Amino acid sequence: MPPVVVLIRHAQALHNVDNDWSLFDPQLTDTGIEQCKTLASQLEACFPFTKDDCRVVVSPLTRTLQTVQHSLGWLLDSGVPVDVRAEWQEDTANPCDVGAERAELEKIWAGFNFSQLDPIYPQKTGLYGPAEETIRQRAAFARQWLSEQPDKCIVVVTHSGFLKRVVQEPRYRNVEYRAYKIGRNGSGEVEFEQLPELSKDIPTHH
Repeated sequence: MPPVVVLIRHAQALHNVDNDWSLFDPQLTDTGIEQCKTLASQLEACFPFTKDDCRVVVSPLTRTLQTVQHSLGWLLDSGVPVDVRAEWQEDTANPCDVGAERAELEKIWAGFNFSQLDPIYPQKTGLYGPAEETIRQRAAFARQWLSEQPDKCIVVVTHSGFLKRVVQEPRYRNVEYRAYKIGRNGSGEVEFEQLPELSKDIPTHH
């Protein structure tokens, strides 16, 4: 049976304040860190899975890695693994959506698992190119990958632009999370059905 998937958009980062896409791989703002604390308390209070049932998957960009650090520590502290995967990065080739090299990331995020990170990262080529058709192909790949995992729950921390292609729903706000069960339509394509009782749009400034 496919896992329940909890999709989370990262907290407010520096480029979100003034829509400055020229900032390279921006960090969270102080407001963003506070948003993470709110997310942590909200999600932990209603999270129905044990540490042995789930894992965390995260985009390799700094703002998503920091969102995991500041909002999912209650999972990490109990031993839930964190897998860093390239398909969950944001969809443009702007500097704000280009990340650091794996060797640098591994030094900073020593507790996270980088063994699944595509060696092509952070290059914006192949499956990670910014063309719309390519982004949709990557979204289909991400949905298919999730559907094949043995976990009962996977928590994914990613980006609003890519999320729009994954679930084809209204834009996520910072630290908003939505949970889904995975099924297939009549053509055998992976479908996501939202679980409202495990979804929450946390009030934020951005």
